[in-house]
Amino acid sequence: MRFWKLALAAFVSVLLVACAAPVPLQRAQAGALSRDSAPGDVERILGNASVVAQAEFAVDDKPFLARHYRLLTGSRQQMTMVCTPVCIPIFVTVPVTTDYAVIQRLPSKALHAWGTLEELSKDPDAAVSSIMPTVKARLEEAKKKP
Repeated sequence: MRFWKLALAAFVSVLLVACAAPVPLQRAQAGALSRDSAPGDVERILGNASVVAQAEFAVDDKPFLARHYRLLTGSRQQMTMVCTPVCIPIFVTVPVTTDYAVIQRLPSKALHAWGTLEELSKDPDAAVSSIMPTVKARLEEAKKKP
């Protein structure tokens, strides 16, 4: 009986952690973004994905908004052990994510760039890659704020 109580407690705690976690951006959402996406379409496409951090900034007197998401890239199995007189492994599927940014020009909120921070930093378009040091710095500052 004690085993089942411990197993149930472990299961409930895993569920509570999963429910409290931010909703990651899905690949289908990222794939639906395009240069032609209207600001309203961008908001609709991003839907219920949780913004991890966001920051407004200006480069060469041009204002931008950068929003940081966690892009779901896959999943992996994580094991935890529940031990009573006998130890039993419990496997939980956890998401694998990467940093992803959506950058919009203000005040229109027209889509300027989107992708992983690494992709955007290496973008051949200087209008994108040149703002990335500022984007990274502002997003790190925004993540540190409570």
